[in-house]
Amino acid sequence: MDTRFVYESGVYTLVDCPNCGATVTTAVKCWTVAPAKQVEDGVIPEFRVGLFKCPECQSTFRSRVNSTSQSVETRNVKILAEKVKDIHDGLTQTLRFLREKISALETERQSLLMEIEQLKKVAESRANTLEIEIKQLREDIKALKELLGVNEKINWSL
Repeated sequence: MDTRFVYESGVYTLVDCPNCGATVTTAVKCWTVAPAKQVEDGVIPEFRVGLFKCPECQSTFRSRVNSTSQSVETRNVKILAEKVKDIHDGLTQTLRFLREKISALETERQSLLMEIEQLKKVAESRANTLEIEIKQLREDIKALKELLGVNEKINWSL
């Protein structure tokens, strides 16, 4: 796997073979190396190492290709950005859940309001029926009083 290394300025890295001095421009393999300890001012040095194979003498060798430094503050900002993203994702999920819950509650509310309206109609119907029955009973009482010839109120005590 040939990989060309590029400095941050965009110039190809050229490495000289330690055996014959030939210029090697491609690497067989590359990786980043960062020591576990940071140096002063919170800077953690990182550098890339490449495994090269010389086209002239066929020898393989390692060489440092380029180096970069990353401050602890930059890492902290990245960590904070990830935390903010996680919080954002959590809030988005909570918002989605709350919208679904509100929708379900509105649907249930509408259903309950419809049921209340139906119960009101049934109650009004029963009230009308009772009023008609009471009116009929009063008429029956009046008719019986006329039939019996009783004009005064009767005391119905037992």
